[in-house]
Amino acid sequence: MKKKYNKNKNNSGFISASTLPSENELQKFYADSYYQLSISATYQESYSDQEINYKNLKCDALLHAIKSHNCIKNNLFLDIGSGEGFLLNSAFDKGYDVTGIDFSSYGIEKFFPKLLKRHISGDLFKSIDNLINKGLKYDVCTATNLLEHVIDPVLLLKLLKKLINKNGLIAITVPNDFSQIQQLALKNKMIDDEFWFIPPQHLHYFNTENLEEFIIKNGFKIVDAFSGFPIDLFLLHSKSNYIKNKKNGHEANMVRMMHDLMIVDKYGIEKYLNYYRAMFNIGIGRDITIIIQQK
Repeated sequence: MKKKYNKNKNNSGFISASTLPSENELQKFYADSYYQLSISATYQESYSDQEINYKNLKCDALLHAIKSHNCIKNNLFLDIGSGEGFLLNSAFDKGYDVTGIDFSSYGIEKFFPKLLKRHISGDLFKSIDNLINKGLKYDVCTATNLLEHVIDPVLLLKLLKKLINKNGLIAITVPNDFSQIQQLALKNKMIDDEFWFIPPQHLHYFNTENLEEFIIKNGFKIVDAFSGFPIDLFLLHSKSNYIKNKKNGHEANMVRMMHDLMIVDKYGIEKYLNYYRAMFNIGIGRDITIIIQQK
């Protein structure tokens, strides 16, 4: 019988699934279901030139933002949840001494086999513990679409404190859930339910308001913040709504890529980031990224 999850707003302001699965239950879910589905749905055999350019743009924008805060000490870069390896590869090409961690090496082996020697496969928390025990300290830690998956986000931040140099940076990207646009679409019946609430795939739900509160409560300060393309805007028009009509999803994604690549081509990375920094400040964007530092 499928487990029923409720929503619970916790002390840090963000919404979590309730009751959370045990570590064993979550590991079983990932082993039996998630990664098989993820590999078939997320990892493609190949990408078009436009898709590659868009992925590289997202990586370049993040690395540009990180570099602008000048935290380099030993050049060590840790990418937690490295997936297909596009960010890991971009950082490597820019001269960082990179290490990637993920449950599986499938994505790295498929797209960037040259980085396999720099990749650690297995349980994320055990891998992080091993790095801490070795006394390693990184200038940069990145965690893209990870915080929403782990049982204990507070524990993850505590561990990252032990991995990062004194003035090092941690870059976190999460979906912008229970956002203003999603709530507006729900209120106006453009969608039937909270489609983004999908435990146990996602256990925690952050947005531009509660993510900042969570970070500050756990001893960090935000030094930069920006969002991604507000694809949820397509939900507000019946002809482009990709939830009511799944066929609209491909075109919506095409618009997202064309839009972002056009801005960077015309105005450059810094103005692109400023554009999305402004969106973050008003709560708009399907995903949100914050760059944080210990207080």
